[in-house]
Amino acid sequence: MPNMIILSPDVDGFDLTKEHFEVSVVEGFGAQVTSLVSPAGDESPVDLEARIDRPGEPAFQIFHFRTRDGIATDGTDEQAIEVMLWVRSILPDDPGGRIWAVDEAYNGHVELSSGMTEGDIEVGWVDHAVNPPE
Repeated sequence: MPNMIILSPDVDGFDLTKEHFEVSVVEGFGAQVTSLVSPAGDESPVDLEARIDRPGEPAFQIFHFRTRDGIATDGTDEQAIEVMLWVRSILPDDPGGRIWAVDEAYNGHVELSSGMTEGDIEVGWVDHAVNPPE
């Protein structure tokens, strides 16, 4: 089950085609992409899954949503941050809305902007128990 989801809280903020995702994940992760599969059937919200394998790390997956409005990952915290930065890098500088990474339970989020670093993500995390989103 995915543990981080990258999406937009705005209607038109996130739009990433399956084809762009497929090319970008292979370019971004190279030989570490050990499988790239489309789940069978239309009932799955995911239309493409990339599995990333690296020596000395647990494998993780990156999921592209069929609706083109989100990406999810099931990796470690460090891998999730890497995916957040990677996803933001393949979107336009001005995607038309905010881009957020949220945890699966929607306990918090971070707004992803072009050129962010790992430190920016850690500092920018908003705990929804303390600051509920608008």
